[in-house]
Amino acid sequence: MRLILAAVDGLGARTVGLGSYLCEVAAIIASGVRHLAWPTRGQRHLPLDVLARQIYFTGVQAVPFTMLLAALTAVALVVQVQVQSAGIASGLVGSLIVTLLVRELGPLLTALVVVARSGTAVATELANMRVAGEIDALEAAGIDPFRYLLVPRLAGFAAALVCLTMVYLGAAVVTGFALSRLWLGEAAPGWSAYAETLAANLSPLDPLILLAKTVVPGLLIAAIACREGLACRSSVTAVPRAATAGVVRALAAVVVWDVLVTVAVFAA
Repeated sequence: MRLILAAVDGLGARTVGLGSYLCEVAAIIASGVRHLAWPTRGQRHLPLDVLARQIYFTGVQAVPFTMLLAALTAVALVVQVQVQSAGIASGLVGSLIVTLLVRELGPLLTALVVVARSGTAVATELANMRVAGEIDALEAAGIDPFRYLLVPRLAGFAAALVCLTMVYLGAAVVTGFALSRLWLGEAAPGWSAYAETLAANLSPLDPLILLAKTVVPGLLIAAIACREGLACRSSVTAVPRAATAGVVRALAAVVVWDVLVTVAVFAA
């Protein structure tokens, strides 16, 4: 009986802790969106230098790896289609690119790249700032740490993830077309037919699905990374733990959100 009570107590504590954590992340996102949409008097402008650096690091510097990842994904997709269909189902390439890459793998893989690169960096940076007392120094100087540090990162992550996903999809589409032409030669559809196949498989909901799978995950990654970094209060040795927790929890949040959006779309 004691073991059962202990198990129930542990489950309850974990559930309460998870709920509290989710509320913290949601509060960070809601407050960040409020600062962006309705800035308070005397704080009309974001620190644009911080925002620009965040977009550059999260988005621009990740473009080469994102394009490489898109090309490799498209190559694997096209090769499998051509091998399995013995070259007679070249029209499947366009439909599978829309189904698998545009709706599912594109946003998810790009979000994973952002988590691995920028989520780790932000959590580590803010944890070091907290341990070194720089956050307290900002408050003592009359600077709002949330507006100066968190809001630009929330906006930067969301904008960068949207742009990186577009880069990923563009590279995947071009690679898929080029490989089809190389594989099948003149038997492969031309660019106009290829583009028509892509357009025919797109639905009016796809832009909304892309936004849901890029903007919200961008906000989630930034909020979780910032939360874990600012929660590091003990010593320098706690910084790696904060970075690891930020990456793991951001990955879990992105995957869960992606699944929820997919289920909601198919259930509608």
